[in-house]
Amino acid sequence: MDQIGRLLVDAALQYPDRVAIRTRDGLVRTYADFDARTTRLANAMLGFGLEPGDRVAAWLGTCPQYLEIYLAVAKAGLVLVPVNILFTEHEAAHQLDDSGAAAMFHAESHAEQAQRLAERFGLRRLVPIGDWHSADTPYEELLATGGTEPPPEPSEDALFVLSYTSGTTGRPKGAMVTHRSLKNTARNHAHSYRTPQGSVVLYYANMSFVATVLGLLMAHLFVRGTIVIVAPVDGPQDAMDAMGEEQGTFTFVASPWLAPMTEIARQQPEKWQQVRSIVHSASKASPAQLERWAEVIGHRYLEGWGMTEGSGSLFTVTDVDDVVRGSTAQDFFASVGRPCIDVVVRVVDENGEECPHDGTTIGELVVKSPALVAGYWRNESATRAAFRDGWFHTGDLGSMDPEGYVYVTERRTDLIVSGGMNVYPSEVEHCITDLADVSEAAVIGVPHERWGETPMAFIVRTPGSRLTEQDVIDHCGTYLARFKRPSRICFVDELPRNASQKVLKRVLREGVVGDE
Repeated sequence: MDQIGRLLVDAALQYPDRVAIRTRDGLVRTYADFDARTTRLANAMLGFGLEPGDRVAAWLGTCPQYLEIYLAVAKAGLVLVPVNILFTEHEAAHQLDDSGAAAMFHAESHAEQAQRLAERFGLRRLVPIGDWHSADTPYEELLATGGTEPPPEPSEDALFVLSYTSGTTGRPKGAMVTHRSLKNTARNHAHSYRTPQGSVVLYYANMSFVATVLGLLMAHLFVRGTIVIVAPVDGPQDAMDAMGEEQGTFTFVASPWLAPMTEIARQQPEKWQQVRSIVHSASKASPAQLERWAEVIGHRYLEGWGMTEGSGSLFTVTDVDDVVRGSTAQDFFASVGRPCIDVVVRVVDENGEECPHDGTTIGELVVKSPALVAGYWRNESATRAAFRDGWFHTGDLGSMDPEGYVYVTERRTDLIVSGGMNVYPSEVEHCITDLADVSEAAVIGVPHERWGETPMAFIVRTPGSRLTEQDVIDHCGTYLARFKRPSRICFVDELPRNASQKVLKRVLREGVVGDE
């Protein structure tokens, strides 16, 4: 029963008239509609020569058809290869080549690039996606050719999605999400996200961020919920307006919007009172920012930690009582909560030995979870390095306190070693963002003739701010040891981010090298 296509079939039997997907501009798909359309699309794909196990790429942004493609691929036993809509043709080529994709759905805006890629890699079929309200598109024409009888179900352990890592430490790798691992993500999130049956999720993200589709949207189909696609939204205020208009019960807020959303929520409580939980997502936020956010939304506060290799699932999560009754954590707002149900998290040193659960001893975080992917596509060496003896070695550095709360300090690759001393960029970033005139900060290590490396800070000031470099230096001088203080400061309009809104420190490093 862990086939993802079966999830939709069963939901349609239970609640045929319940709305599965709706958009802000009026499109509505019931579970019966959604089930029938995805069965037709699955048969149509098999009809043009694809066989179970073949890879199908999707170079798309946020649209209802994208979710239909996910479910049709699942029913057909095919494998989806999501390609970031923001990627250049060169970047998309890597995923098509690495995955061996046989066909591709693409946005009409990418038609010329898609055609060149199809010729280069010998794709059997290209399908452009048009207006979701129109019945006169190549996508709808293809769907109409498919039969209504469900195709044979794939194995529960069959590959379903190749979710490519963001490639911060090298070329992206295809994390192999299976039907079973994704179903376990859905089970995890029904508890971790506190989503009851019929939950209504407001979705305004980019579907190119695969984890949001796997972790948020698929998980809502699991609880027979309703997905409201409100994208695109014009900033935090528009998102808050949609929350009230659409009466969503679950949503998320990404780090770049955390500060403005906090103030909007404070001023307009009537728009979000029906919401049960709001998860903070994307890059890390400072404990001070999260505390201000929790002061406004109360028991709805939800923080967690997960990775691509968890099939979109969380590894750790906070609890309602952490906010309502008070937490036993050493530093709750610096933590990412405790391990989710059925998940085990350990902190190990370089020899694989367990580190003390004292909240201060830092080691690598390793995870055991039923939602872990099956490894990396056609990359045995990377799979062996990351997945050992049933444990996934995350590459994240962190600690655990005596009460089991986990603290993610840094990516191992972001660690700065200055004069033999470890400097954790997040500590410096948190110090800087405590300044009222700082919206965001990112710290990287840059070469230093004497110390080997030294911290450099990139800072986004709040609108109208007159914050100076000396102000930052003075503030850090008060709160940080000398070796942790930034030796260079650069004010920028925005930080470079990928589709998942994670700060691309690699881009910052490359910019520094290019300027020297």
